[in-house]
Amino acid sequence: MEVLKKIFKQTFWQVIGKVVSSISTIIILGIVARNYHESGTGTFSLALTYLSMFFLIGDFGFNAHVLRQKASDWNKLLGVRLVWGLILVIIAIGLLPFWPFGAEEFNTAVIFGSLAILGSGIFITCNLIFQEKLRYDFSVLSSSIGTAVYLLLVLCFSYNKANLSLLVFSQGIGWLFIGISSLFLVRRFEDSIRPVFNLKYARDLVYESWPIAATLTLNVIYFRADSFMIAYFKTSADVGIYNLAYQMFQAVLVLPAFVMNAYYPLMLKSTKGIKIIGLGLLGISFFGTIFTILTAPFFVNLLSGGGFLGTAKSLAILSLGFPAYFLSALFMWLLVSKGKYKQMLFIYTSACVFNLVLNVIYIPHYSFLAASWTSVICEYAILIMQIFILRGILFKWF
Repeated sequence: MEVLKKIFKQTFWQVIGKVVSSISTIIILGIVARNYHESGTGTFSLALTYLSMFFLIGDFGFNAHVLRQKASDWNKLLGVRLVWGLILVIIAIGLLPFWPFGAEEFNTAVIFGSLAILGSGIFITCNLIFQEKLRYDFSVLSSSIGTAVYLLLVLCFSYNKANLSLLVFSQGIGWLFIGISSLFLVRRFEDSIRPVFNLKYARDLVYESWPIAATLTLNVIYFRADSFMIAYFKTSADVGIYNLAYQMFQAVLVLPAFVMNAYYPLMLKSTKGIKIIGLGLLGISFFGTIFTILTAPFFVNLLSGGGFLGTAKSLAILSLGFPAYFLSALFMWLLVSKGKYKQMLFIYTSACVFNLVLNVIYIPHYSFLAASWTSVICEYAILIMQIFILRGILFKWF
């Protein structure tokens, strides 16, 4: 019971933070959809999707590995993350001329928004401390500060009919505020917040955690490659229609992530209560699917103000994957806690290849609807592989 109380408390704080960020995201999406329409929304969301891929790659699995080792040198980790973040900024900008879907407006938006990669890296590093100490209220506070800055800047720029690149730049500034405010809050637990780059520490960290990093990278490709394929095979308007649905879908996926953020440090000590967590996630996911299917047209119209034909259908299809997404979040971190890095890498490599093949075949013909169905099918494939690998462990609990 004590475990469930701790999980509930930390999940509660994360939900509060997500409510704040979701309201902000909804307002921003509504502003962009109403003022820049399908094509502008497509460019805006594609730039944010591109940058978000580097946020996740910036994680590199360091936090999960360091928590599992039960010992950390936080200042060295911060130094590694800052250097890695700068490298990712250079890579993100340097790759722009080589993307076939790239356009001047997209490229400019990415350049302006690349500051967000550094802010995200700082925040992720601070989250190691917040997660270890079970103080997600600090994480929520810092993210809410940055979210408020982001929203205010978007409102200001959109009111003056600014270029889309400045709206993406607003996100970068918001992330810098998140990173800086989280550093101030970390000082409650750390005597020093001075980043230290130690080459040996960095090399050992990369060597030991690379399977997690590779899995996260493949997960990023698996999750968001479809947007770029739609941009390549179809139009930016199609991207806007699909990404509006995906943003709404993704807002729900944070719930299992929040639960696992709270449960993972406890899982490392004991797997007591895992059956209740699994059944709870499954029950919530079924409710989420039914609710989304019934209300998708209403919420899409409320958000976009009209147009975006196909977004509601895409959202309803994506929601069919909630049970698989919710359970696979639990099983993925169970694999990490058991040190099954290579098995996890195999699962997501297979899913990524399967996803890319299906999208290449079907997106040219069915656009965003194909991307929606492919996402659902691949997530159930991941769940089946996870269950197969964990069958011995799961049999004892379920």
